[in-house]
Amino acid sequence: MDFTLINRLLSKLVLAFCAVMLIPLVGALAVDIEHVWLFVFTLIASLTVASILSTYANERSRQRLRGREAIAVVGCGWLLVCFLGSLPYLFFNPGDPLAAVFESVSGFTTTGVTTVNSFHEFPPSILIWRCLTHWTGGIGVIMLFIVIMPQMNGGASYLFNAELPGGMAERTLPKIQESAKLILTIYTFLTILEIGLLILSGLPTYHAINLALATMATGGFSFYHDSLISFHNVAIEAIAVVFMLIASMNFSLYYKIWRRDWESIKIDSEPRYYFGLIVTAAVLIFGDLYTHGVMAFQPAVRHSLFQAVSIASTTGFASDDFNTWPSFSRYVLLMLMFVGGCSGSTAGGIKISRVVILLKAGWAELLRTLHPRIVYSVKMGKRDIDPIIVSNITRFFFLYMFVFMILSVLMSISGISMMESFGIVAACMSSVGPASGIVGPTATYANLPDWARFISILAMLFGRLEIFTLLAIIRPDFWRDKQNW
Repeated sequence: MDFTLINRLLSKLVLAFCAVMLIPLVGALAVDIEHVWLFVFTLIASLTVASILSTYANERSRQRLRGREAIAVVGCGWLLVCFLGSLPYLFFNPGDPLAAVFESVSGFTTTGVTTVNSFHEFPPSILIWRCLTHWTGGIGVIMLFIVIMPQMNGGASYLFNAELPGGMAERTLPKIQESAKLILTIYTFLTILEIGLLILSGLPTYHAINLALATMATGGFSFYHDSLISFHNVAIEAIAVVFMLIASMNFSLYYKIWRRDWESIKIDSEPRYYFGLIVTAAVLIFGDLYTHGVMAFQPAVRHSLFQAVSIASTTGFASDDFNTWPSFSRYVLLMLMFVGGCSGSTAGGIKISRVVILLKAGWAELLRTLHPRIVYSVKMGKRDIDPIIVSNITRFFFLYMFVFMILSVLMSISGISMMESFGIVAACMSSVGPASGIVGPTATYANLPDWARFISILAMLFGRLEIFTLLAIIRPDFWRDKQNW
């Protein structure tokens, strides 16, 4: 384990964090001078951490970043950024450190939930910071880090794929650094485009910026606790639907569109499965709402489509209180939480590509049982999937469900019912945020006991780091110098 290299890269990550922190600092100077000190002290603390890490770092221009060090940088980097990001909340309300960590983790993991009863409890500068944690968390703090880091051989590939996870994650360009810059450019352009469209739809500038940052991050943070319900604006919902779909698609697809690589787009079957899943879920929910007389025809179409897109993309916006919907519709939304968006997107969840590969692998095993001599390969589109990838996805799915069950049981210890525990953990692991029951789309996590909030933090981190990274760094033998990796 090369600790000097890890310290060097983590120090650069903290410096990138400090650069982002300058934005709420400027905002506080402009509209909230009373709370400038929150960000000044956070910057001082962050720069101190960066200096300490640099002191124990090796400044050689090129070092080999192996998989082991890359895992350590991704895992420790996320934990470090979430901790430093909690400092403004902690300085503002030192009486509840768990709530400060919760707000930071919720922002950076793009879960988009809160433990406060009203956002009016936060000053404007804190609200600006929370929007930014969402946006930077969506593209991945490590992704921003890769843009400024030198090329680090094969290990940089792990950093890149850790921030664009999924079974079929791919580079858009031969060089990782160029790929990261391209994705960041696309991400920024789409955010600005959505801000403009939301302003044209009649939304105030501040709300438009907030909504666009949350949508492109598939995070779901809104200035109101009832999400988009307060706006009562179909145009805003339509814009949100379009950009939630865009943000939950593989970003390499947009590079192919820019290059007019139509053949690669035709071969890529993941978007078709994703759209098929959303349409199927929307039709099922519509049928349930309409036939049971919950809504008239047009509102049922509107809200069923919006919620299907919102939950499948793991954004977590709400156009209606789906907590009051029939059980069938709520169970459909629960299943969408697990599946999530496409690989290589800002969405959470297991990812549609993994689910499709698992289903095809299961079908292949059934055929082999019936016909032992059959030769059957798992395909995604026209591409054969390496059996090693299938095996890795199977292990990931098992670990995902195992961690989900363990965290749900631990959540229920706090006195929450088992079904509500399932919903909360699923919403946190998939970064959706709102669930059903006590943490529905018009409620917050404020009424959860401290133990339940702690388990929610773990669920958000496990979901964002996709299980393996967090499990690896908490193993003592991972940090032993003589361990063979």
